Amino acid sequence: MKLAGQVRVNLYVVPDCPLCARARDWLNEHGISFVDCDVANNFGALRKMYKLTRQRLVPVVEVEGRALVRPSDEALTGLLL
Repeated sequence: MKLAGQVRVNLYVVPDCPLCARARDWLNEHGISFVDCDVANNFGALRKMYKLTRQRLVPVVEVEGRALVRPSDEALTGLLL
């Protein structure tokens, strides 16, 4: 897989979600650029996330069509680093 800096990373979140904040912090700590997709306030983002994962749990990290739902630090490392 390409390095995360070379691909688009989408982070599907809802406001005030501590798990979402943790995923956001992890991405920032590792210098990975990402697009924050607020599924609570953007129906299009919610639809895209649901189509990708067939569920509504957040956070979801998506890279090149591959999605991780509520990923652990280890899963994020495996996908992005």
